[in-house]
Amino acid sequence: MKRPCVFFDRDNTLIVSEGYLGDPDQVRLVEGAADAVARARRLGYATVVVSNQSGVARGLFGEDAVRAVNARLDRMLLETNPLAVIDRHEYCPFHPEAQVEAYRRDSERRKPRPGMLTDAAAALALDLSRSWVIGDTARDVAAGRSAGCRTIRVIDPSLPASPEAAEASPEADFVVASLREAMDIVETRSILEKRSAPADAAAREPDAKNDAAKSAEAVARKIVPPAPAPSARLELLAEQILYELRRSRQHGPDFSVSKLLAGVTQVLALSSLFFAYLNRGEPMLLPILTVGLFMQTLTVALLLMGRT
Repeated sequence: MKRPCVFFDRDNTLIVSEGYLGDPDQVRLVEGAADAVARARRLGYATVVVSNQSGVARGLFGEDAVRAVNARLDRMLLETNPLAVIDRHEYCPFHPEAQVEAYRRDSERRKPRPGMLTDAAAALALDLSRSWVIGDTARDVAAGRSAGCRTIRVIDPSLPASPEAAEASPEADFVVASLREAMDIVETRSILEKRSAPADAAAREPDAKNDAAKSAEAVARKIVPPAPAPSARLELLAEQILYELRRSRQHGPDFSVSKLLAGVTQVLALSSLFFAYLNRGEPMLLPILTVGLFMQTLTVALLLMGRT
C-alpha cells in the first residue's frame, strides 16, 4: 500500500537561509524543524525534502556542496531528535537562465513544476493525494497543487524572506506562522481521516451474496440514498475546534506524576475519614484517623512537589 508523505522545502523551512547556501558549516535549523520531521514520521508519513538549488546553475557552488549541506541537515536533525529522519532528498540544480551552461535548462523538476515530488513518489511508492507540501514560497504551493498534494505555506516573520517569497502565490490550503502550527494541521486532518476510514471501508464492502442473487435483489430492493457528506464549512469548523483544543493542551501544564499520586492519596484520606465515621466509638477509630492524617499530609507534600 502506498504511503502518504510530508514534503518539506529546505531553505527557510527546515534551515535558515539568507541567500544561496552552499556551506555546511552555516547550516542552522529553523526552530521546531526536528520536532516537525519526527512528528510527521510518528503519524506514519514518509519525509522528503524538495529544494530548488539554482546556486549551482549560477556558479556559486557545485552539487557536492548541495549534498554536503543536505548531509549536515540530516545530522543536525538527528542530533536534535533521534526520530527526525529524512527518507529522501530531492533537489533541482537547473535554471533556464543559468550562468553555467551545463545547468541551463527549463527542468520539469524545478518548482513550481511537480517533477521532484512525482520522482520521489515513484521511488518511494507514495500516495500524493494523501500527502502534504510544507514550504515558505509560492513555488512550494504551486508544485504541491500540481502534484495533487495538500499545501501549507509557512510565513514565519522571524526568518529572512527567500528570494521567491514575494512571488504571486496560488492559494495554499492553509497558511501558518510556524512548523509547529503546520504539523498541528497535518495531525488534525490525519485524525479525522482515520476516524472516517472504517465508515468508508464499510460503504465499499461488497455484498456477500452471489452475483445472481444481487441482480435479483437489485430490482426489488429500494435503494436508500447515502447520507449527505458534511459540508466543507462544518468540516473546517471541526478542524479548527480540534486545532484550538490541541493548542490549548500544548500550552497547558505538563502532566505530573506527583499530582496524580496526590489525587490518589487524597481519595484514600477521605476514605479513611468515612471509615472512621462508620467506626466511631470502636477501638479501630484511632488507627483509622491516624492513617487518614498520614494520607492527607502525604497529599499536601505531593502537591508541593508538583509545583517545583
